[in-house]
Amino acid sequence: MWFCLCCSYFRARYSLIKKDKGLRRNYTKRRQNDQELKRVRLLDQQTKEARADRKRSKRLKEEEKRQRKLENERKSEIVIPLKNPSKIKRMKRSQLRTIVKR
Repeated sequence: MWFCLCCSYFRARYSLIKKDKGLRRNYTKRRQNDQELKRVRLLDQQTKEARADRKRSKRLKEEEKRQRKLENERKSEIVIPLKNPSKIKRMKRSQLRTIVKR
């Protein structure tokens, strides 16, 4: 131990300070806590998977709807076949943009 002049108190060296082992829970409480933590993590994982499944199914439904809509639009279009290819050469640029080859 030594005396500090500025503070006027005795202070022990760091190596002489006795340290307690701290709080130690018994084995059964630790196991219960671990099981509870596992249960919570499993529940969290299940909710995340359920949310991902819902999101995935929603995305698939939207994609199917988009495909059906596109098919219906194509079915309802009025199609005029070009029998004379020389007409294409005489068309203006804006008319050429409307031509779709299928």
